[in-house]
Amino acid sequence: MIFDKFHLVENLINIAIDEDLKHGDPSSEIIYSNPRSNYCLLLKEDAVISGIEVFKYIFKKIDNDIEFVNFKEDSFYGKGIIGNVIGNESSILSAERTALNFLQRMSSVASSTNKLKKLINNEKVELIDTRKTIPGWRILDKYSVLVGGGKNHRMNLGELIMIKDNHYDEKNLGKIIENGKSKFPELKIEIEVENTTQLNKVMDEDVDIIMLDNWSLETVGEAIKTIRDKNKDILIELSGGINKENIADYAKYSPDFISSGSITHSPKSIDFSLEKN
Repeated sequence: MIFDKFHLVENLINIAIDEDLKHGDPSSEIIYSNPRSNYCLLLKEDAVISGIEVFKYIFKKIDNDIEFVNFKEDSFYGKGIIGNVIGNESSILSAERTALNFLQRMSSVASSTNKLKKLINNEKVELIDTRKTIPGWRILDKYSVLVGGGKNHRMNLGELIMIKDNHYDEKNLGKIIENGKSKFPELKIEIEVENTTQLNKVMDEDVDIIMLDNWSLETVGEAIKTIRDKNKDILIELSGGINKENIADYAKYSPDFISSGSITHSPKSIDFSLEKN
């Protein structure tokens, strides 16, 4: 996915490089002149790493002669040396912060996704993301979700018709769905429901996905059973109020998806550094 739309990533990289090097790097220019220095990329905590190719690309944008050796192909790492960056010392240090910024952010999303995914403990349930991503970074955030073992929900508003509970009432729901199928026959329709009254209404409509939003553990099991008894083809998503403490309990009811905004809007940054050998 990331390389199919790499022009979007390159725009971000160009902005970041310009942000840091708009007026050059006089500190490195006056201190460092070694044409062949060896720096190691050090991971300081266990993590799922996402963004190594972006990391390398940034260095190459600064200096195409920089080389990378001993980098592994795995995504799951224990703390330690990940690989070596070799080349002109001034170039390496000029690219260092920008490259690490991308790597630590992407790896934080991948790692937070992986941790939450493991807690689900039900192979029938997929962990999916939301649109709660850093503006402009969605392609990288969602790629990192995939690296961490999650799945992507819609990339943008145009990929799915999502009818939230404040979009409809009992009088206009049928008309909204009819309009959707007429104007956008190729798109699936997902409807958010927050209570039993809404669910009973939605169950009479021709929809593809029902999102049970902010349902308690005491009520969600019966809601899922109601949907499955009515139509086994309807996919079920759980969202809202689900966290690392209760996600396994929600997953026991075997919805198709559990969505989480936290994996992209507030992951803990992964600690990397670039150290001279």
